[in-house]
Amino acid sequence: MQRFVLLGLALLTACATPVHQAASPAASVARASEAPLEAKAAAPVQPSPLYLFEGVEVFGSRKVPKEKLLEVIGMPAPGARFNLEKGEFTPYLMESKPRLLAAYKFAFCRFSMVAYPPTRTFRVTVDLVDDGDEWRMPFSPAPQGDVPEPEGLLSAWGEYEKTYWKLSREGAVPEYGKSKCHALMCHGGFDHPELAPLEQRFMEGVPRNLDTLVRVLREDRDDSKRMATLMVLPYINSRDQLVKLVLPSVRDPYEGVRNEALRVLGTMQEGQSRVIIPLEPVLEALWYPLESDRNKAAWALAHIVETEGAAHQRRILEKAGAVLVEMAGMRQQTDSEPARKVLAILAGRDLGGDPAAWHRWVEQTRAANSAQR
Repeated sequence: MQRFVLLGLALLTACATPVHQAASPAASVARASEAPLEAKAAAPVQPSPLYLFEGVEVFGSRKVPKEKLLEVIGMPAPGARFNLEKGEFTPYLMESKPRLLAAYKFAFCRFSMVAYPPTRTFRVTVDLVDDGDEWRMPFSPAPQGDVPEPEGLLSAWGEYEKTYWKLSREGAVPEYGKSKCHALMCHGGFDHPELAPLEQRFMEGVPRNLDTLVRVLREDRDDSKRMATLMVLPYINSRDQLVKLVLPSVRDPYEGVRNEALRVLGTMQEGQSRVIIPLEPVLEALWYPLESDRNKAAWALAHIVETEGAAHQRRILEKAGAVLVEMAGMRQQTDSEPARKVLAILAGRDLGGDPAAWHRWVEQTRAANSAQR
C-alpha cells in the first residue's frame, strides 16, 4: 500500500464522542537525484514545492447530497498548483470549513489534506457524520491511568522509529512495511546494520512483559504509548492471542490507536486458511468517521472474504453495503481499492469504479436475499 504524507490542516469539529487529531505513522520522501560532473557531483536537485491539486471529495453524509456539499465547500478547481511549503492552500481550508458548518449541522467534520511527494499532487477529503448519526462513533471512554512502561520498551521503539526514518530519508532502507523482522508483522523492519541490533530487545522483552503492556493498552491516558504498544505486541508470535488482545482497541477514542488496531487485524488475517478475526467489529468500523478507520477496516474485510469467499454476503451487505458502495466510488484509492475488492468477491465479478452499478447490484442482491427468507 502506498504511504503518504499529511500536510496542512486536519480540522475537527466538536463531536458527541471525543476524537483526537492523529499523526501519520509513515511518510513518503522524494529522493534527490545527483548528476556527475567532471570534477565533482552536482548538488542534489531539490523537489519542487509546487503540488497539483487533484480536487476534494466528501464522505459520510447520508442527509445532504454530495453536489450541495461540494458547492458550499467551494475549493479551487482541480489542476491548480500551490506551494504547500508556504501554506498557499491553507486559506482555502480555513475559509471553507466555517462556511460548511454555517450551512449544515454535523456531529463530526474533518478536513484532511493529503499530499503525495512522488507525484507532487495533493487532495482534500472531508469526512462527515450527520447530526443524529452519532452511532457511527461508539468509542470507549478515554483511559485515565498512567502505567509505567516495562523495561523502557516503548521508548526504545520510539528511538528505533527515529533511526528508521533517518535512514529512510537517506534512501538506505526499503519502503515502510517492506523489510523483514521476527514479529508477526513488520513496520520499518530491521534489515539495515544500524537497525539489526535493536530488535532483540523487543523479541525478548515483549513476551516477558505482556501483562504490563496490555495494561498500557487498556488503561494509559497517553495516546502515543497505547499506539506504540500495538506496534510491539506482534512480538508475542501468536496470531490468535494477538487478535484477542487487539480487538478492544478498535473502539479506542484516539484515531491513531484505532488505525493501528485495524491494521494489525487485517495483517493477521491476510493469507490465512481460516478466518481468525471476527466479522462484526470490522463491519462496525467501516462506519467510523475517518478515512483511516474505514480503509483499514475495508482491508481487514477484504482479507476475510479472500479466505471464506461470499459465505457472509447477506450479513456484509445488510450491515455495510451502503458504505462499501460509497467507498468504491471514491477517487481516493485508499478507499476505493479495498471496497471494490470486497464487492467483487461477494458479487463474483468486478463492476468497476461506477458506484451506480455497485449500488444496483447491492440493492438487487439484498432484495433477492430478503425474498429467500
